[in-house]
Amino acid sequence: MQPFRLGWSLSIDNTVNLGGLMRGTRIAMVVALVAVSVAIGTSALAHRGEDVTPAKAGPIVRGTTTMSEMREWFGNPTARKVVRVGCIRALRARWGNDLKVFAPRGEDGRIVGAIFVRSRNATSTKHGELNWHTKKGLKVGDRNRKVRRLYPNAEPITHAGHTHYRLREGADNGYMMAKVVDGRVVQLEVWPFEFC
Repeated sequence: MQPFRLGWSLSIDNTVNLGGLMRGTRIAMVVALVAVSVAIGTSALAHRGEDVTPAKAGPIVRGTTTMSEMREWFGNPTARKVVRVGCIRALRARWGNDLKVFAPRGEDGRIVGAIFVRSRNATSTKHGELNWHTKKGLKVGDRNRKVRRLYPNAEPITHAGHTHYRLREGADNGYMMAKVVDGRVVQLEVWPFEFC
């Protein structure tokens, strides 16, 4: 009489099929390795620290982050000048070609009011390497067709040799824009509804 088999490794008469057991162990190891890899990859992709939204660009939060914090995180600006924005005067500060902010003076000093991300990444002494992108994955350097694919309802506004796409509005009256020149995204922008 043939013993009744349960799977590949054990049978009712307590005999062990070592070939099946080894194959089952290898399969289990491969499945575990794939599961761990997917879990690590998913947690890395789930990190939203560098998201550009209508309220922030990574750790830089519009209306909250101070110029002191910006200097602490990114060093001294490479260029700074007080300029008129709307009906107020604000400090325009730039860190190379990577990052630019406008910071009007408030009760607590200069607070970032608008943020311009001008490269795919930047390095912060506090936050490390920041890889800028929108929640949908749009980055500086992407083609115009990716803007239209990811944000099909964004209306283009063309003037002065470039096109702006208003990608999203926030609950706090802020909005996020992409600036396109010669078919490529050259800047992601975070703006308040108005400075006045």
